[in-house]
Amino acid sequence: MPSLLLIGLKEHDLRKPISQEEAERRLQLIFPRAAFDTVLSSPLAAMAVTALIHVDAVCSADDPADTVRWARPTTVLWMSPAALEHKAEEERVAWRTAAARGNKYVTALHESWGIPFQPSYRENSRETLRDETFKKWQAFGAIRRRPGAPTSSNQGNWSLLGDFADLFDPDLTDTEFRKSATRWRERHLDPGTRLKAAFALDREAAKHAVKVNLPNSNGATRTLAPGISSLIIKGVVETWSTTRLVKPVVLAISEPGDKVHLGEEVALQALGIKIDEQNVLPDVILADLGKDPVQFWIVEAVATDGVVTKERRKALLDWAAQQNIKDDRCSFLTAFRSRNDAPARRRLKDLASGTWAWFADEPDHELAWYQVSLSAGGE
Repeated sequence: MPSLLLIGLKEHDLRKPISQEEAERRLQLIFPRAAFDTVLSSPLAAMAVTALIHVDAVCSADDPADTVRWARPTTVLWMSPAALEHKAEEERVAWRTAAARGNKYVTALHESWGIPFQPSYRENSRETLRDETFKKWQAFGAIRRRPGAPTSSNQGNWSLLGDFADLFDPDLTDTEFRKSATRWRERHLDPGTRLKAAFALDREAAKHAVKVNLPNSNGATRTLAPGISSLIIKGVVETWSTTRLVKPVVLAISEPGDKVHLGEEVALQALGIKIDEQNVLPDVILADLGKDPVQFWIVEAVATDGVVTKERRKALLDWAAQQNIKDDRCSFLTAFRSRNDAPARRRLKDLASGTWAWFADEPDHELAWYQVSLSAGGE
């Protein structure tokens, strides 16, 4: 049975084709290279998207295997810009049929079109495509592999999953595409991987402000200046607080230049807390209204420096005392972008005892630093 043209498959309108250049641009926004292996968004990966859409090797996760058009690696390797110029549906079906039959049939089809057969990639690119790009795409839910196919098979075993192929609809505006890509990542990637992608994308688009969604606030947001610190704050407020705290409420967010964003003013008034630019303010002040008594979290976001040291902890407790907040109702968090970042490697040793650390690219974990009390008889 041919690999791509399955006997008995009902024809339908093919998806609109997309160029390799546009496919690569979109792949780099879906899988930004600062956060993902480049094989996910390489020119070869872009040609894979273009070629598989061109031959309609697209399916859903639950389509029966015998109803799917499966593509083989050579479907991608044999594609060329000249072949992609033949966009009529009958031409695309003809190319798909020839590619399923073999190299000589593709050559003959090109000759009938009056163009030379000049594949974009050599046969030795097959392993990179199959064992790296396709394998990583499969792990992220972007492509489907035919069940039971041998690992090293060169037959038709691969088909793009429909919701991933939807991201390459050429009719999508850039805004629509970016929103769709974000939704796709939310469905398919774990929180840590999504945050890595968000950091990478926001670094590339540093000219744009960082919008922070406040929890338990009926959709209220605060807009921060661009930068790594703002991205860390975004992670703390949107991800860490909603996982760690019972009912988190943002009381204040401060930025360089004495710019203070008040959070829930009703909560501030009810708690009797006054915040002004003269305060010794941390980057974020949160209250967990789900605790009785209310627990306050004082957070420092470290882009370069500024961890909660012993001295900083004391200064912040002094401020809390002025607000009639008792020491035992205060907890402290130092937030970093990553354990691998230089600020974390350099300053973790300076964390005050009785504080926590959190890393935006590992949002489901935190570190605690506190003095261990010896049990009776343990000396």
